[in-house]
Formats: sequence, structure tokens, C-alpha cells
Amino acid sequence: MFIKTFAKKSSIALLALVSSSLFANQQGENGEVWHDLSDPLAVYSNVNVGGGSEGVDVSASYGGYLNGQYKHKITVEAMNDLDYYNVNYLLLNAVTNSGFTVETSWGRDLWDLTDTNDSVVGVFAKIPLMESKLIVYPKLNLGMLWGEYVDNTTTYIQFEATTRYKINHIFWVGITPTYTYAMKGYDVNEWDTTLDVGAQISGAFAVGAHWNDDNELWFDVVFAF
Repeated sequence: MFIKTFAKKSSIALLALVSSSLFANQQGENGEVWHDLSDPLAVYSNVNVGGGSEGVDVSASYGGYLNGQYKHKITVEAMNDLDYYNVNYLLLNAVTNSGFTVETSWGRDLWDLTDTNDSVVGVFAKIPLMESKLIVYPKLNLGMLWGEYVDNTTTYIQFEATTRYKINHIFWVGITPTYTYAMKGYDVNEWDTTLDVGAQISGAFAVGAHWNDDNELWFDVVFAF
């Protein structure tokens, strides 16, 4: 309980800090930069607000160049009416279009387990097809899940194949099939799927709708900087 409370307070503080940095950056920019908001692994700063069948989601990211060809991004998320929290880090090699992620969550209900904590390390690539109208983002994760109500700490592998198809410069559709297999601990061997559709209104503003096979439906708005 202490870990969850501490994580919530830390995440909210970090979310506020990142958000204030984003708005400060926005005030210093002249002219519009067109970010590809259909790209789930693109590096840019943004604030997202969403909501749906599971409640309200709020997130903020700070992204930019780290050194040379490398970009990075840190994201803080408060999900499902502040029910659980995520802090994620992404490093991208802009030349090879590949990189790695470190993702953490606290207080999440997952796989019929209550109040779990999760840490995941992943590697990914970006594969453009059809003159970049169709892009596949394969990602391999190694994760560990634990918690006060989890009898056995669970180690698992996970493969994602996020796919985006650009109908034109405004509209896109996507699908993310995910396979998860637990090597130790809780018995997990399952496929999940998420469907996405979005519209980029400007270089820094987009809206999206999402549905998964748990019958969860949500919408979000992205403000990029």
C-alpha cells in the first residue's frame, strides 16, 4: 500500500512537471512543426487527454534529441480515473529506426489480478512498407509483474506488432495484435487485439478512437509541441 501511494504521488508530481515544461516549450516556438501523430513510437513532446468506458486518462510526454542520431522521450500517465499510473522511457535511433523502452506501472488490475505492479523492458523497430503508407512496429518485451495480492511474481515475454495505415495525410487506421506468455508465476498464454482510428487536424493536434477485445472503448485528443 505504501508503494502504491508513493508511486501515485510521485507520478502526479512528475506529470505536473512534464506538463509545465511542455507549455513553456510551446511559448518559445515560432511557426508550426508537423509531427506524425499516427506514429506510436515518434519522439515529440505532447499532452494527451482521453476518456471512455474505463474512465478518464491524462498523460504528458517530453521528447527531443539526446545526442547525435538518438532521440528520447519520457511519458507519465494517469489512467482510468487515476486508478493506476505509468512512467515510460523510450530511446530511438533515428538512423536505424529502432530502439528500446523501459515501462513501469503501479496499481493496475491485470489478468484478473488486483493492484499489480509491472516493469517491462522492450526492443522495437519501425518497418515502412508501401512507400511508407503502411508501417509495422514489431516490439519484443520482457516483463515482471508483482504486487500485494499476487501470490507468485510473474515473469513473461510479450510480442506486439502495431500496424498503421495512412489513408491520406489526415486519416489513419491501425491494429495492434499482442501475444503474452508467462514463463514463471501466474499462468498467462493469450492474444489481445486493439483497433485504432485517428485524424490529424494540424501539425500539432489529433483525435483518435480505440477499441480492444475486452470491449473497452476510449477516445483521446493529442496536443503536440
